[in-house]
Amino acid sequence: MRQKNHQKSVPALPDFWKRSKETVKKEHKDWIYNQYFSREVLTIYCDGSINEQNRMAAGFCYVYNGTVTKKYQLINGTRDCSLSVFTEITAIINALKKFRQNVRGSYSDVLIFSDLDYIDGILTQQSSFKSSCLKKVQNDLIFTFKETSLKYPNIIIDIASLTKDQKRHNPFLKTAHNAARELIT
Repeated sequence: MRQKNHQKSVPALPDFWKRSKETVKKEHKDWIYNQYFSREVLTIYCDGSINEQNRMAAGFCYVYNGTVTKKYQLINGTRDCSLSVFTEITAIINALKKFRQNVRGSYSDVLIFSDLDYIDGILTQQSSFKSSCLKKVQNDLIFTFKETSLKYPNIIIDIASLTKDQKRHNPFLKTAHNAARELIT
């Protein structure tokens, strides 16, 4: 009796970096792959973008359980509030409001990343704004963060800024950025 050899090849890791993969440090690649394969943490990258005509958009990259999902939406603003900070904060607010409808799953943590360096100061009100529209969007963010945390008590929700090294060669941040740009160009 002959036996057939049933070998399955292990799928290769996704190549998020293409030509620049040789320059990306192993620790950074591991960090990206850990997010990509995580079944416990939904990682959301947010980015806001504004063009010369003051059209604003938010881009989102949802990373969970071996999938990457891109979403985007227009942001309504005024001439008084056509600032990149406004679009970034609004993107985070929208990520907080819509993560459950955009990614279904049994994750225990939601980590929202922004490239806004001082997001911690905005959340703790250590940073303040002179502009009334920025003060309003800051208060909206704080309220939405607290409200969302109460709405999902079994999910740990956190918002963090990316370091310079985390931003570099980050395919998920690039996806969020490109999503926002696509909508307004």
